[in-house]
Amino acid sequence: MGPANVTSIEALERFRHAVVRFREEIMIALSSAESEIRGTFVWIERERIPHWKRLVPKRAEEVASAKGALFRKELQTMGGTARPSIIDEKKAIQKAIRVLDDAQQRLEAAKRWHVKLEREFAIYKGAVSPVASMVDRDLPNAILRLRNMVLALEAYVSTPTPTLAQQLEQANNSIRTMRRSGETAPEEAEPATAKPPEPTKGATP
Repeated sequence: MGPANVTSIEALERFRHAVVRFREEIMIALSSAESEIRGTFVWIERERIPHWKRLVPKRAEEVASAKGALFRKELQTMGGTARPSIIDEKKAIQKAIRVLDDAQQRLEAAKRWHVKLEREFAIYKGAVSPVASMVDRDLPNAILRLRNMVLALEAYVSTPTPTLAQQLEQANNSIRTMRRSGETAPEEAEPATAKPPEPTKGATP
């Protein structure tokens, strides 16, 4: 039997370390992706939606205030004096309405994205579930098996292998021991021969 290939053991150990690094990188990637998704989800849910919910009533009040200013300006003509210009008041109303519409649209968009992101996140979790299972169960088992293989091979390599001369010496010692005990080695045993019967007295040959 030839000597064990130590290079193969080193290759197995390098491969085991590579699997460990691979598992760590996947764990970091999965954790980072989930953290980003959850962070965006929380940002929309706890910041953007409440923000636009607070702004919509304020923008509605600004529209009402602009319309009130226009109404008061129009009342000034009832005294018989010249009608003042209401161009600025109308522009203020239009601007307030645009700002209100923008806030309402942003609020609805935040709600839609919140629902969509929640649905897509559930789909994502289902898609990466096999990968997560591999990281949590399969790869640790593979790493453990590789480590056990390396330990077994190292133990085998460290076991002294008898040389041919040692094996012959052991065989000779066994033969000498058998001879001292009155035994004969199988390969030295003489074949048994049948002994012819002795002739009977008075018998005719």
